[in-house]
Amino acid sequence: MGEPGAVLVGVDGGASKTRAVVVTGDGRVLATSVVRSASAYHREPEEAAGVVLDAVRDALAQAGVSPPVAALGAGLAGADDATIHDRLDRALTAARVASTVIIDHDAAAALAGGASLAPGVVIVSGTGSVAFGVDAGGRRARAGGWGPLLDDEGSGYAVGRAALRAAMRDHDRRGEATALSEAVRRRFGLDTLRALKVAVRGIGIDEIAAVAPLAVAAARDGDAVATGILQRAGEGLASMVWAVARALAWHATAFPLVTTGGMFEAGDLLRASLFSTLKTLDCPAASLEAAFPPEVGAALLAARAAGLPTQMLMERLSRA
Repeated sequence: MGEPGAVLVGVDGGASKTRAVVVTGDGRVLATSVVRSASAYHREPEEAAGVVLDAVRDALAQAGVSPPVAALGAGLAGADDATIHDRLDRALTAARVASTVIIDHDAAAALAGGASLAPGVVIVSGTGSVAFGVDAGGRRARAGGWGPLLDDEGSGYAVGRAALRAAMRDHDRRGEATALSEAVRRRFGLDTLRALKVAVRGIGIDEIAAVAPLAVAAARDGDAVATGILQRAGEGLASMVWAVARALAWHATAFPLVTTGGMFEAGDLLRASLFSTLKTLDCPAASLEAAFPPEVGAALLAARAAGLPTQMLMERLSRA
């Protein structure tokens, strides 16, 4: 049985926003909250911890629960770095909002929720991108997720940047004609794309990623250039999944693959490329619909770390 008196908080902190959920040990969701990004990749760990605490306290206030709770689980971008992890842990533990604090990478929380704490792989494509897997023995592997300068293939940032570049190549008549040119011009409120150089000066990663929906919309309307951008995005994501599968020795062993992140709202425009590329690679991934969102995955990791039973908790949450 779950422990009805135990209260758990799960937090998912990515590059664009932070979500918190308050659940009881017997699987009742008491409250949720959404605040700004708590990515420890984009800010100092203590600042990221402060954002997590804002989300936690807001959710607890809505739930009518006073801290400390039994356990807090936080899946945060950047937390896979040992030094950053330690600084996050110190800051969150010192706040005394929970008796047990467990911090992990945001992809670990996404996999824990998506696969209900079972072995598998998750491919995340939001503002950034990363693949992460865990086998039955607890061995972990990851690929990608090294940030926009070094990587983030198939991410919202990568797709947004590709859309901007395609628009400018069309403008210069160096590339194929594309509906992205007009879409980008309108998105930035420009009289001409000549002004885009100034308009994008100094814009952030999130703002570039916000251009990605233009590529999705254009692809849905049959634009060949936009379709190609999403095709290449899927191929890049597939390469990450295959790297993780090889690292976990799943060359010929079927494994569940969870897809998550805002870019997958593109549906088959992205997923078809991902899975067709995996098939070409002979990667034995089997698509698994996520059981729970990443913030619930973080709560499940917290429950397990605190020694609380998780099976009943997941059964009750799945019926909620």
